[in-house]
Amino acid sequence: MDAPTLQWSAAEVRHGTLTVPIEGDRPKGWKSTFDQTVRLLGGGAWGEVSLKKAKVKVADVPEGSEGDLRFFLEGVVQQANATHVEPDEDADETGDEDSDANGDEADDADTRMTARFRDAAAD
Repeated sequence: MDAPTLQWSAAEVRHGTLTVPIEGDRPKGWKSTFDQTVRLLGGGAWGEVSLKKAKVKVADVPEGSEGDLRFFLEGVVQQANATHVEPDEDADETGDEDSDANGDEADDADTRMTARFRDAAAD
């Protein structure tokens, strides 16, 4: 079973809302732990954090908060995994190299933030 991970290479910001897909098997109770951890940690300069299906959505993401938000979401996922996923073996980190640029307005805030979140996938 692969532990859930955020797929930063597919992250997208549209109208100030960040969407990041989650890959991996989410065991029963994982979503509940994710939601509870979000509530306990509070948050930052961004709006509501939600998990629906296999996507994390964060509303009202201000430009400049990408690093803090990425750190926050990674911590939430790590806590949910620590609570629900038994460590089998070291998981290979494979990032999709797909770059799905829309190119509508290459210089707007959404496009810049999308690029910063996706760049984090290379780290």
